[in-house]
Amino acid sequence: MSKVVRSNSKFLTRALPVFILASLSLMGCSDDQNQKEQPTNNPVQISQERFQIGTDLDIKNMTRLSDAYRQETGILIEWVPVDKSVFTVSFDEEPPLHFDVNLPKGVDMLMMHSVYSLANASASHVLQSVGSQVLVEAVPAHYQDPDGEWFGVGKYARSIVYNKNKVNERELVNYADLGASKWLGRLCMTDIYSPENQAIAKMMMSYNGTKLTPEILSNWQTNMGSPLASNEDVLNQMEQGGCDVGIVDSDAFWGYAKTQPNTQLRLMWPNQINRGAITNAIAIGMVDRGEEVGHALRFMEWLVSDRGQALLAFYTSTFPVIDIKDETINMEAIRPEWTQFEPDTTPLIDIINDHRKIEPLKKEPEVPEEGTEDTDIIE
Repeated sequence: MSKVVRSNSKFLTRALPVFILASLSLMGCSDDQNQKEQPTNNPVQISQERFQIGTDLDIKNMTRLSDAYRQETGILIEWVPVDKSVFTVSFDEEPPLHFDVNLPKGVDMLMMHSVYSLANASASHVLQSVGSQVLVEAVPAHYQDPDGEWFGVGKYARSIVYNKNKVNERELVNYADLGASKWLGRLCMTDIYSPENQAIAKMMMSYNGTKLTPEILSNWQTNMGSPLASNEDVLNQMEQGGCDVGIVDSDAFWGYAKTQPNTQLRLMWPNQINRGAITNAIAIGMVDRGEEVGHALRFMEWLVSDRGQALLAFYTSTFPVIDIKDETINMEAIRPEWTQFEPDTTPLIDIINDHRKIEPLKKEPEVPEEGTEDTDIIE
C-alpha cells in the first residue's frame, strides 16, 4: 500500500533552509568565503552574458532556480511567459506540418510544464535537435524525443487525491475503479479530453481493451458531472466538500499541500500493483531560431546534473528523472518518504504518436417498460 503525504508546517519550514544549506555546500564555498577571496578595493564584476527561456511555469520559482545557476556560472537567464495554448494538442488527427506559432522574440529555448506542449512545438517546426550526448545518456529513454528535440527533466504523476475524513485509502486501487457506482457525485476531474486524461485512457486501452475503456470513461463522466478547468479547481472543490476523490497531477497536489498544511486531502499512487502511475514531465527544447544556443545548451546539461535536478525538483514540486548520487544533497527536503512510487515506463512518445481521441461509451437512454406510468418512474 502506498503511503500518504503527511503535510505539516514544521517539515516545510525546516526543509527549505536545510536544503539551501546543502545546495550552497555544492558550490564549494560560503558567502563569507567569497567575500574573503574578493579584493575589497575592486567592484564586483557582473557578467553581461544572458539568454531567454520561454515557459509556462511559475516564473517566481524559475527565477530562484536561475539565481542558483547564475551564482555558479555568472550567466543571467531571462524568463519569458509563454502560454501553453500556443501549442494546441490534438489527439484525433495527425499534427499539421505547420502551426501559426508566434513565440516571443529573442527566446532561445522552451521549458514547459508538459511534454505534450514540447511535442507539438516539435511538430510545428519550432524546435531543433539539441545534439547533446549528456542529455541522451542522463535522461531515461521514455522521457526523450527520438529525434532529440525535447527531453523530460522533472517528472510528476497523474495521481489520485482523496478526503481522508470521507474515504479510506484501501478503497482506492487504480484509475478505473473511480468509475464504480459508489463514486457517483463524489468524483472531481478535469475534462475527459485533456491530454493528461487521454493519456490515462490510452494506457487503459492497452490492458483493459477497446470495449472496457470507453465504458470506464463514460462512468467517470457520470460520476463527476461537469468537468473542472484545472488541477487547482479540483483541489479547491474537494477542500470545500464538493467531492471526495479526484485525479490531479502530483506536483499540483504537493504545491497545494505546501500552502495548506492543515488540508484534509491526501494523495495515493494508482496502479502500484501492476503498471505503475502514469507520468508526465517538465520538458526542455531548443528553439529553432534561438541565438544563444551555447548558453541554452549549457543550462540544459546543468539541469540533468545532480545539483540541477535537486533544485528543479524542489522549486517545481516534481521528482528528479535521474538517480541523484551526490550525498551532500539533502534528499529529504526534495523527496519526503511519501513520494516513493512506481511509475509507468511506457515511452511518452508512444502516447504522443497515438493521435486517437478515446471517446466515452455512448449509453442509450433507458426506455420504460410498456404499461409503466410516468408516476411510477418519478419518485
